[in-house]
Order: sequence, then structure tokens, then C-alpha cells
Amino acid sequence: MDGAVGRSPQRAPESYTWPLLTVVLVILAQVLIPPGLRVGPPLVVPVVEGIALLVLLGIAARPGPVPRSARSLVLVLFGILAVANAVAAVRLVSLVLENGDVDGEALTVQRLMVAGVLVLVVNVVTFALLYWQLDGGGPAGRLAEPAPFPDFQFPQTQTTGLAAPGWRPHFGDHLYLAFTNLVAFSPTDTLPLTLRVKALMALQSLISLGVLVVVLARVVNILPA
Repeated sequence: MDGAVGRSPQRAPESYTWPLLTVVLVILAQVLIPPGLRVGPPLVVPVVEGIALLVLLGIAARPGPVPRSARSLVLVLFGILAVANAVAAVRLVSLVLENGDVDGEALTVQRLMVAGVLVLVVNVVTFALLYWQLDGGGPAGRLAEPAPFPDFQFPQTQTTGLAAPGWRPHFGDHLYLAFTNLVAFSPTDTLPLTLRVKALMALQSLISLGVLVVVLARVVNILPA
């Protein structure tokens, strides 16, 4: 008897094109963030991002299962970027509250808006990459049979007729999840199921809430100039 009988059709591996492009976007945004808001020496975070980009390129170019060590390294690198983003947000909020300056220049409305937007862009992309790699064991884990338990509950996996049988989330779904979590400060159509992603979503919301409230308050002159 053919061993393939009764098995679900094999799904193609997820493309790494969009994750790679977003890592490049984060690298550019980190370079543009004022040095006074960065973590450590100016090149530390861009170097970490460059390593993450190379690892993802290596995974994308290598067919077959993703080595556990490679996925662990990617998660560590993305975690470092999330911490760096949190530190940049705290420094930005502190500068606004203390009426300080950035790199010896006054924190004007224009500089404040640019810094705030850059921090939030990095926030969305970094946490989207983390969600994408953690959810259900990452892109490779979600294709496994049987697949690991998911970290997020997407509506397409719960209601028939919303997607093709065997649907699995891709990076775009996690990017949208990160964006809605930033602007809504809570889940929208997708629910977190595990403690680790609940903690990450809470951290992301705290970062975005602090930056948005303080930056907008300063811009509309609620805080002293």
C-alpha cells in the first residue's frame, strides 16, 4: 500500500522574501535613529541585524529542515533587537519628560516626530519577526506533521470556509498582528495562546503606548517645551 495515502498534501516552504526585506528596513531605520537613543556603540545593533539577515539568507538558501541551532540563534538576535527597541523608547520618553536634547541638539518637534516614527517602525517589524519565528515552532515547524501547538489562534484555523484546508499563517499575518497590537494595544482578530507571546505582546504595547502618549503630548504642547 502506498504510504502517501491518507496524508495531507505537502505544503511548499514559506518564502523568506518579505522577512528579509523587513530586516533590511529595520537596519535602515536603526541607522537613522539618533545615536543618543541607541544601545551601546553606534554599530552594535546594526551588526546584530546584519547577522540576523545573513542567518535568514542561509536558511532561505538551504532546502530542508531548519537546524535547531540556526532557529535558536535567530530568536536570540531578534530578542536583542526587541530589547534595543525598548531601551530606545525609554530613552526617548525620558528625554521628552526631562526636556533634554539628543546628541547636543534641541529636541524639536520635527526631530521628536522622526525619532518616534523610527522607534515605532522598528517596534512593529522586530516584534513581527519574533511572532513569526515563535508561532508554532516557526515557519518550518508550522509545516511539520504533526505541527507543534500554535502560539496564536488565527480565525482561518478555527472557522471552515475562511481559507483553504491546511492553511498556516505566514509572515504577513504576523506583521499585521504586530501592527494592530501597536495601534490598538490589544489583540484584534488573532488571540495569543501561550504565556511567552502574551508577554511579548504586552511589552510591545507598553513600548508603543509610552512613545505615542509622550510624543503626541509634547507635539500638542501638553508637556512644557
